[in-house]
Amino acid sequence: FQGKDKFHKSVRFAQFYYIDTFILLCCGAEFHLLSFSLDTAKDDLKRYKQRSVCKLIQKFPMASTMEITSLSTVNDFYSYIVLTAGSNRALEVFDLNAGCSTAVIPAVHSRSVHQICQNKGSAFSAQQPQAYNLFMTTAVGDGIKLWDLRTLR
Repeated sequence: FQGKDKFHKSVRFAQFYYIDTFILLCCGAEFHLLSFSLDTAKDDLKRYKQRSVCKLIQKFPMASTMEITSLSTVNDFYSYIVLTAGSNRALEVFDLNAGCSTAVIPAVHSRSVHQICQNKGSAFSAQQPQAYNLFMTTAVGDGIKLWDLRTLR
């Protein structure tokens, strides 16, 4: 991350978003949406000068938590949905098209969620459009739960 901005806590998760157009990363109780531009020019005289840039677009804080424990979004196709889970055992749904949180599900598991997995589809099989509304969460000692974004249950 080039520039004067520093992160106030360690970065726990980072992934590409919106078909590699942006980068999402978690820092404490918020995630950052970053745009980036890579300089691919080959110039032996100026090769040490950094011309690639990464710029903060917006920060999205998760409600009433100390730390984001998991983040999930789909990069394989255009999706505005970002799912986050926090140390407070809650799951929060963000719509980046609207630029805000759209739902909070408290006490998703008996412990903090350590992984969220969204249905990204497959190149080898066809699925009904409703299948893309499904996601799973898991926590240590609490098994796996299958969720539907439409009902949040």
